[in-house]
Amino acid sequence: MTQHPGTDGGRERRDAPDDHEAEQRRAVQREYEGYSAEVQQHYAKKGLSRRDAIRRGGLGAVALGVLAPALAGCGLKTSPEEASGAVSGSVYGKALKGLGTNGGLGVMWYAQGKQTIEQWAKLLNVDLTWVDGELDPTKQRAKLDNAAIKTWDIAMVTATQAGTVLEPLRKIVGKGTDVVQMTSNTGKPGEEWGYLTFTEQSSYDMGYQVTKELCTKAGGKGTIIETRGPAPGTDQQDRHKGFMAALKEFPDIRLLTTDFANWDSGTAQKQWDSYLTKYPDITIGYCQNDDMALAALQALKSARRTGKTLIGGTDGMPPAIKLVKSGQLAATFRHDSCRVHGYAIVIAAMHKRGLIPDPPKKVVVDGPLVTKDNADSLLTLQQAPVLLA
Repeated sequence: MTQHPGTDGGRERRDAPDDHEAEQRRAVQREYEGYSAEVQQHYAKKGLSRRDAIRRGGLGAVALGVLAPALAGCGLKTSPEEASGAVSGSVYGKALKGLGTNGGLGVMWYAQGKQTIEQWAKLLNVDLTWVDGELDPTKQRAKLDNAAIKTWDIAMVTATQAGTVLEPLRKIVGKGTDVVQMTSNTGKPGEEWGYLTFTEQSSYDMGYQVTKELCTKAGGKGTIIETRGPAPGTDQQDRHKGFMAALKEFPDIRLLTTDFANWDSGTAQKQWDSYLTKYPDITIGYCQNDDMALAALQALKSARRTGKTLIGGTDGMPPAIKLVKSGQLAATFRHDSCRVHGYAIVIAAMHKRGLIPDPPKKVVVDGPLVTKDNADSLLTLQQAPVLLA
């Protein structure tokens, strides 16, 4: 990981791990490589080929092997037969009742997260109910107030605005529900409200890495505009901190303006239409998600200024990755919706079924800066029904 100054939302920066930490990770990987072989041997003794084993366990048995290192860090305790059976849902006759919600399905990243959770719900025998946040904290709160009347086994939650849904979520937790917080803080950073674990990726890194890439491609000179998510969002705030930290390394790049567009492409395009009237020269545009970055590109096209401004986004969604390959989008960063959401439901369901007795309070996901070299891999791993990266 590229080292950089500053902190990530009050947390100390993450430098390269020391040899001891690296060896610990390698040991976990070796342990689960052995576990995978043990699973295959288990089925071989029953006269089943690897293909038969996949058919018997379904896609979930395959995916469990991919997730094994992350689950090891959560303390997975089970035999090969129990693990593969748990993933396929065959060990447990009764389905779990699951509740899911995130920011809003009008945003590509959130929509992909819902799709991932739905796929895992089928594999894990979870009867899922989904609540669309609609990018509106008031609407999401009203829906979760209604949901809190019912009883759930597990819940996977991203709040559209920190602090707005704590009351209904505390009620849900109080009924014995295992709740996983995803991607941003539901309350204040570090606030304990009873959630099981927090699946998170560093938004600071996203803002820092993309901004540095854009400024470097611009030759370290010019002007820049930042288009941000919702003001109260802790993920938005951390991306902005990363943006500002990177910008300090390029003193000859001047910040023209920074505005909130709430992750919304329509709002972002209106803002960029205005910028292109107001500013005759915009060297760089950093947009905190790909939806807004694509909107900025459309505004440039409408103003007949395509290619005049370097645009970068965040999330690494398929349309943005394809534009990085073609050179039309200068940069994006893979904010791994598949793992942030997928880990959440897997850990919640396995904890509820006693397979992960003591998960850590935070499960950290990583992701790369998208390049032409890794673009095809990322596109393949995001295709349904893969949804693994």
